[in-house]
Amino acid sequence: MTNISRETIYKPKYNGSMRFAMILFPVWIGLFFYFLYQFIVTRSYSPQGLLTVIFGIMAFSLPFRVFREARFGDKLIVKRYLLPDLMIEYKDIIAFDKLRLDTANKGVSLYMINHDSFEELEHIIHGLMSARKIKLKKKV
Repeated sequence: MTNISRETIYKPKYNGSMRFAMILFPVWIGLFFYFLYQFIVTRSYSPQGLLTVIFGIMAFSLPFRVFREARFGDKLIVKRYLLPDLMIEYKDIIAFDKLRLDTANKGVSLYMINHDSFEELEHIIHGLMSARKIKLKKKV
């Protein structure tokens, strides 16, 4: 007989500006390569090169700032887009607020999640706290 534990799956809903940016992600990457090509072809060192690098960092960082889902089972498993899954033990969680879910060496950004979706996550976290799986550190 297998021991199947109940697992809660949370899928974040991001606000409009983040959803718009995620939909246009391929366009941002294409624009970066176009700007980079233009910068290399002109062979002039101007502020355009710095702006191209800044635009590229912003465009490529988008999938690293968002996550697809979080699974609350025996461990917290955060499924991300381009990075491997993040596995977090409940005992390692030290802080939770509107911006982040923190552990000693990892963190999950909650910055652009809309209000209703954050309330759903907060309800799950408080349920785990009342079940004594999560013990947050007191702020000093």
